[in-house]
Amino acid sequence: MCDPVKYPPGDDAKIVRRLNDTLQGRGEQTVQEMLAEIDTVCGRLGIYNSEWLAFQQKIEDFQHQKSLLDQPYTKSSSKQYKYRSYDPPIGRKLKIVNQRLYDCAAKAGFPPNFFRETYFDQVTFYCIPDHTDFNFSYFSNCTFAVCRIREATFDGATLSSSEFHSCVMQYATFFNASIDHTHFHDSTLRNVSFQEARLKSCNTVDCELDGVGFLNATLDGCFFGRVAARSIRGLHTATITQGGATDSEVKRNRESIFAALRPEQGLRLEFPAKRRGGR
Repeated sequence: MCDPVKYPPGDDAKIVRRLNDTLQGRGEQTVQEMLAEIDTVCGRLGIYNSEWLAFQQKIEDFQHQKSLLDQPYTKSSSKQYKYRSYDPPIGRKLKIVNQRLYDCAAKAGFPPNFFRETYFDQVTFYCIPDHTDFNFSYFSNCTFAVCRIREATFDGATLSSSEFHSCVMQYATFFNASIDHTHFHDSTLRNVSFQEARLKSCNTVDCELDGVGFLNATLDGCFFGRVAARSIRGLHTATITQGGATDSEVKRNRESIFAALRPEQGLRLEFPAKRRGGR
């Protein structure tokens, strides 16, 4: 990564991609090998010790969080919180949860119905219980970061300008959800349903999709790139469009989505094999 020929100064996108691939186990190096290279080579280029230690700590924190993806969050609490309310012009009244309130509840245990019919404002989710009910909630500029999402329901929910990264999502439903400018990357989605959901300008990149369903969904200006897909369901029933595009552009977009997801063949695009120690 410190080779100025392979990664010339100023080519930040290439460097970030290499770093991310290594952290996700898709790179040529293990994480340990990458850190050793940075320590021995980049150190000579004048990286300050405090900056290096901070970077190393972030890598270790990320790896630790990934190691927890197989472990369910089991805390619960009967504590009652005082919520401000959000009363939209159309729809039901929602309680408001910000980052401070979420962090407090995550530490103590989430009370019943904490996640249902809630307006989440710029919240980063890093742990949620299995079987979480997010139904009819609204997510504004939220991030699900290295998060286990198992048997959660987002039915009737709205997700706007949000993202899921490095998540493992299984048996989740987004029935009749409205999802715009919300992106999925470096995540695994298994047996996830977007039945009758409306997705607009959503990108799915560097993800594994297994048994994902799109029955009667709408995909407007969506993109799927570098995905490993198999057993995709209901894509032929989805409305695939692209607002403001020509008919030929819409046709190409539809063809690219079908090519990426390969619904008929059920074939799988394999990522490079993970190396030991590259979590």
